[in-house]
Amino acid sequence: MKKTEFYKVKAADKYLLEVKLDYPENPKSVVILCPGSGPNTYDNHRKAGDIEFNYFDLFSDELYKRNIAFCRWNTRGCILSDNPPDYVSIDPEGYATYYPSNSIEDILTIKSWVQGLSQFRKSQIILMGISEGATLVPFAAAKCADLAAILLVGFSYENMKDTLEWQLTGGSSMVNICKFFGCTEKGYVDKADFVRDKYNIRPYLFEGVTFEELDLDKDDKLTRNDFALQMAEYRHNIYQAIEKEDDEWLIKNYVVPITAKWCKEHFALPPVSNVLCSLTIPIWIFQGCDDANIPASDIIKIQSDYCRTGQDKLHILTFPRHDHDLNYMEYPLYGKISKGLRALFNTAQNI
Repeated sequence: MKKTEFYKVKAADKYLLEVKLDYPENPKSVVILCPGSGPNTYDNHRKAGDIEFNYFDLFSDELYKRNIAFCRWNTRGCILSDNPPDYVSIDPEGYATYYPSNSIEDILTIKSWVQGLSQFRKSQIILMGISEGATLVPFAAAKCADLAAILLVGFSYENMKDTLEWQLTGGSSMVNICKFFGCTEKGYVDKADFVRDKYNIRPYLFEGVTFEELDLDKDDKLTRNDFALQMAEYRHNIYQAIEKEDDEWLIKNYVVPITAKWCKEHFALPPVSNVLCSLTIPIWIFQGCDDANIPASDIIKIQSDYCRTGQDKLHILTFPRHDHDLNYMEYPLYGKISKGLRALFNTAQNI
């Protein structure tokens, strides 16, 4: 029978982390999760249309079936609330302490705390990172000598500054629009593709919008440049807010609430590739080919870097037609666990 327990764990700077821990009797492993950017709670209760769900219940349930404990905690400054669709409230003072150096230390704090619990003294430790967490976990792992493995979902080879620039100059938009119109292999959308509307998405996403209105550079194709032009002012405002440390503007206007310090610390991190290549433990990367949050093609770069180390513990699994979180939403919407997520859970079991 699965046990669930809640704790308050003191971080290195004395901040109290609110932790949730699910585990079976005598677990083989403990998976410690570092989630993606922005406000997260240990449940990530969400509402999509008429469906309500806890995002992390799927992870907890599937890992439990595989005799694995699952540990996670509220992002600093994030409090469970009753307000849909995200069911999270942000305490500005606590949230101001959410930035990479603290997040990395929090991973290490939770790892040491878990290892001190009597029920896990014979369990191996696996760190799992999703999105931002996939960037931070390698930095934490580099300070550990006793991990069984790390599992990274939506891993970004680039620094967060490069990723942000890619997003704000049309990279994300092109992944999505090519997918919407069946033009992923071609890499652009022409007017014939737009009129054909292979998947009938125009009534939902582009109602009343003409091809000419989207084709800002008038080259008869929808390309990254069109979306870069469209977002130019927004991009300028984001960088200006970061420079001026205008957290109020960033939290209100960026797609997820971030602070200038969060950005500046991420921008200053050394290349994650260097850190990953220094590790001697098994590393598993799970990458959706339709990832619109990061340039998925960069996965080739980390593979090339790692090959030069002479090690053989990096494993990269790519999944066509999978998005940044490996098509997670297929589960709450349709009761289907994607191929990518099954591979993630099965890999954890086999470590």
